[in-house]
Amino acid sequence: MLGRIAIHLSKDAGLARRLDAAIKLAGQSNAELVGVYPAGPSALGYDDPVIPSSLTKMLREREAEVQAEVKALFTEKTEKAGVKSQWRAPRGPAEESLALHARYCDLLVMSKVGKEAVNEFNASLPEAVIMAAGRPVLMIPAAGDISSIGKRVLFCWDHRREAARAFADAAPFLASCSELVVLSIDHDPADLRYNDIQAGDFAAFCAARGYPKPQETIKKSEGIGVGNVILNAATDHGSDLIVMGAYGHSRMRRWIMGGASEVLLGSMTVPVLLSH
Repeated sequence: MLGRIAIHLSKDAGLARRLDAAIKLAGQSNAELVGVYPAGPSALGYDDPVIPSSLTKMLREREAEVQAEVKALFTEKTEKAGVKSQWRAPRGPAEESLALHARYCDLLVMSKVGKEAVNEFNASLPEAVIMAAGRPVLMIPAAGDISSIGKRVLFCWDHRREAARAFADAAPFLASCSELVVLSIDHDPADLRYNDIQAGDFAAFCAARGYPKPQETIKKSEGIGVGNVILNAATDHGSDLIVMGAYGHSRMRRWIMGGASEVLLGSMTVPVLLSH
């Protein structure tokens, strides 16, 4: 069960959706919701010595107004939902602040930050936080139905550490989901046979944990790419949550965190839980 959830707060196009999603999750788990609004100079961009002091003053005043707006929205929505909450406005760099607060929680809720964000200029912030936090990050899509999260789970399984970590981190969702699909892409069973891993081992692990019996499926990425295979599988199975590992050095790392990240984080229509 989720006991404490953090959410990245920033005045951007995705704020309302991720706040609604986080409040819903907190309410379902009777969890505390911690709103983290990065307010440090480096997050706002006015620590640059070339910026005139008059402009810096104007930026600070504008940011104070925006912070008050976001805090009021956060307070109003959490109180209306009856969710216990805390507001935090750390002064350090956004990546470090969010990663640090995530370590005091079970989950961090984020979404892609657009150029319209007032208190955040780092478009790659989610990717940086995912790699640094040591906690799972739930990415909320810009579009799509998020009324249900984690009832029909698609887990991307390649038998590696990062994927195993993501599966463990998804335990609060897996314990209550009604359907679990396990997707392997470009799978070569030779190494598993060599190490005496048997076909029913993953299902046995799920049974031991009290999770639903997994529907195991293998797909090829040739011609369409790994990202599209995952997105297509989520659509085919009606999944409302994708669970996957975030990789430090691999083809998957380059796909998720590199130039093709728009396939996953830009085109997703269901939430994605990522762990590193």
